[in-house]
Amino acid sequence: MQLNKNKYFKEIQEDKNKSEFVIASELGNSNRQKEFTFSFEGISLDITRQLICSKQFAKLKMLGRAINFEDDKKKLFDGSFMNVTEDRFVTHFLERRPNLLRKKAQRYRSFISFLKQRKIKNLINVGIGGSDLGVKMVYHALENEKKGPSLINMSNLDVTNLQDILKKKDTKETFFIFNSKSFSTEETLVNLRFVKNFLNSKGLDLNDHAVAVTSFPEKASEAGFKENAIFEVPQGVGGRFSIWSHFGLGLVASLGLDGYTKLLEGAYKMDKHFLEEKLELNLPYILGLTRIWNRNILNLQNLAIVPYEIGLKYFPSWFQQVEMESNGKSFDASGNHLELPASPLVFGEIGTESQHSFFQFLHQGIDKIPVEFLVPFEGRNTVDENKKELEPHSRLIVNAIAQAEALMRGTHTNKDQYKNMTGNRPSTFISWDKTNAESLGKLLALYENATIVCGLLWGINSFDQWGVELGKEISKNINTGQNLEDLSYSARTMLKNIR
Repeated sequence: MQLNKNKYFKEIQEDKNKSEFVIASELGNSNRQKEFTFSFEGISLDITRQLICSKQFAKLKMLGRAINFEDDKKKLFDGSFMNVTEDRFVTHFLERRPNLLRKKAQRYRSFISFLKQRKIKNLINVGIGGSDLGVKMVYHALENEKKGPSLINMSNLDVTNLQDILKKKDTKETFFIFNSKSFSTEETLVNLRFVKNFLNSKGLDLNDHAVAVTSFPEKASEAGFKENAIFEVPQGVGGRFSIWSHFGLGLVASLGLDGYTKLLEGAYKMDKHFLEEKLELNLPYILGLTRIWNRNILNLQNLAIVPYEIGLKYFPSWFQQVEMESNGKSFDASGNHLELPASPLVFGEIGTESQHSFFQFLHQGIDKIPVEFLVPFEGRNTVDENKKELEPHSRLIVNAIAQAEALMRGTHTNKDQYKNMTGNRPSTFISWDKTNAESLGKLLALYENATIVCGLLWGINSFDQWGVELGKEISKNINTGQNLEDLSYSARTMLKNIR
């Protein structure tokens, strides 16, 4: 069922106030803090600055009652939810279950032991999209907890990038992990060909220096990998949800099995909360509702993600794919045109850097853009080796709070109009104590599950990505010289200039 057919959504539209709710009028209301703040095991979700009143919020929370929401959650959790357009079950939730991780643990220990015996210092994780973004984001966030080799992520089709990396690394101390669900992804295969030629030039065997992670082991075998060098991932694990599977192998080896286990434990705890907690207190559900409200009631088309910790630099890029590849659709799960838009355009950067770039637009642009602030309340590395205090993490927290308040309050006191800001701009404040493997796991599962919530309410299939295929097909045709007459005159002209 599409969102506009939801009886509670119709009531919200009919009862929507003619004038926009002014959040600043509620600043001193302690009851609002109680009603619009939610928490689960150290993760706090503060939506007090969203442009919605208590009456509207009460109706918004009813949206899930009009669909098979509880049944769908159960199916997701037990791996029986169907990705209808690809005719496969959605199974990434199963990868976070402790019993499955225990089954994989022995092979992970063997892999870690092998790398230690070979004295590997550098792991190069080769993939793109879901095979790259999640691994890169998690490693960057938890690098200070590293127990094994350094992890370098390679995703670009430009092999000069890989070439430059290899010039700086000792080949004997370097190991490759090739990640591709289909093992037909152009970027990964181009880099694989380069590495194979590179190893051959040094008289080295691919299987001594690389493994493959894929859902199609026969294709990895055709590419030259032996059976013991292939890690198979179930086809029901979508790329953007794949770090919980063997696609997280680089994290296993670098962070250590204990660290990776804690990451999955955190995600599993959030999954259990998502499954079992009533909707009124359910963090993924509530976070998803704020996006429904902003996108479909207030018609706000964008969403800014701003983490206030350097380790979370790649979080916005990771979530951009999770949300926009999942919900960037114009058809519902039955193939009907959507009558309401789905998915905001997601962008972001860490604070305080973003304050000196796109925050000008957030404060004074004509378009209102909701912001989600991500703030750990305890930082790291706040003292140097001489025990001298460096700039405290509290300065980041203060900046995040100040920006949220400024977006909400605005200012109207200046004689010069260009100095004034309208305020009344919505934001969400998500906080936790300290970024570690478990808290990060909870945060990632919160965001993944909120995206799924929105997809269910919009009535779309959040687990396919057919929109990425056409460009790949045209590129393949160009490389093989097929259907070139179908190209535009401009494209044919540019192709003649390729050297």
